[in-house]
Amino acid sequence: MDNLTHSLIGAVVAEAAVRFIPVVKSTLPASTRRTLYFSLLVLGSNVPDLDLLYTGIGGDKLSYMLHHRGHTHTLIGAMLISALMHVCALGWLRWRSIASSSADRRWLGVLAVLAPLLHIGMDATNSYGVHPFWPLDNRWFYGDSVFIIEPLFWVAAAPLALLLQSRLARIALWFVQLIAVILAFGSGLVPLPLASTLLLLMAALLLLGWRASARSAAAGSLAAIAGVVVMFLVAGHMAERQISTVTAVQFPRVSLLDNVLTPSPVNPFCWDVIVVQLDQDSYTLRQGTFSLAPALLPASACPKPSANAQTTAMLTPVAIASSDSLQWQGEVVMSRAGLQTLTGSNCEAAAFAVFARALLITREQDRWMIGDLRFDREPGPGFAELLLDANPAVCPGNIPPWTPPRSDLLRQN
Repeated sequence: MDNLTHSLIGAVVAEAAVRFIPVVKSTLPASTRRTLYFSLLVLGSNVPDLDLLYTGIGGDKLSYMLHHRGHTHTLIGAMLISALMHVCALGWLRWRSIASSSADRRWLGVLAVLAPLLHIGMDATNSYGVHPFWPLDNRWFYGDSVFIIEPLFWVAAAPLALLLQSRLARIALWFVQLIAVILAFGSGLVPLPLASTLLLLMAALLLLGWRASARSAAAGSLAAIAGVVVMFLVAGHMAERQISTVTAVQFPRVSLLDNVLTPSPVNPFCWDVIVVQLDQDSYTLRQGTFSLAPALLPASACPKPSANAQTTAMLTPVAIASSDSLQWQGEVVMSRAGLQTLTGSNCEAAAFAVFARALLITREQDRWMIGDLRFDREPGPGFAELLLDANPAVCPGNIPPWTPPRSDLLRQN
């Protein structure tokens, strides 16, 4: 999830906390209480991404893939972050000689715990994955339900444009609403009826912020965010079940390993899908577009931003005919034994397999390239592809203990 969304969700929860947490036993000045609530929830909703300091800055892309959404995105990491933020909040109060009651300190602790959990929870809704239960369970968990940049969340925060006390913050929120509308109508990724629905939702929430009490407006914004999450989670579950049913009929002798799903932005009906299948030694990735409402919006009419991309994977046509609900874009077939040999003999490939969910290998410039079809958007080595040395001089170090997503494929029978 992008950091703007994390910040907005934190701000909405902070506004709701200001309006709903009882102040009877509080000794904090109202402005101090509000400042602390917003600081804990907005900053805390972004702190887990500080892993970028040791992955994206000065590290190679393999380090980024292995360690981003790493230990700071686990429950243990979240509790450590929460404890540090709580100590900082109490230390700031002591430094400012501001008295706090036991109720104040308790609520500050609750919000400090909630903030990084909000971050991890939102990240868990998309197809990139998290592994929150380390070290008890090192598997990746994928929500496969929410687009990584979802303008509906920005619009859900619209009442804040009328509730925030800072004039600069209110102006920034109006700008965010404008950008959401521009993306919906101008990106080509959102059908006109759904873009219009987003605009109507924004207008309704702004009207709520203008006419309703601040308490009701904050509750409405929080309910809108929860509604967006629930809508996409339910739609994603339905899409996964229907795709599994369709592919079981189309490929009756093939084992289904995984369905990788990503919705179109603002659109719970259209889904990009990568179906991961195994047929004896043939390991296949099939890419397509799925529609939950083919009578209203057939798969052929769904946005396909990656359909014409010149990818590393040389996709070939799928032999099965497309339908209104599932339109195939192409497939790539590999040898399971070849994958096992490569990841078993090459330490770079073995390290990459700790991250790759739609694991892909191909020949590039007389060398093996290993990649992940989820992020294949260019013809050469991109974000999630590595050109492998036949005999790496130095093997990757500090490999995290995450269970490889395709361990079902790579383990020897």
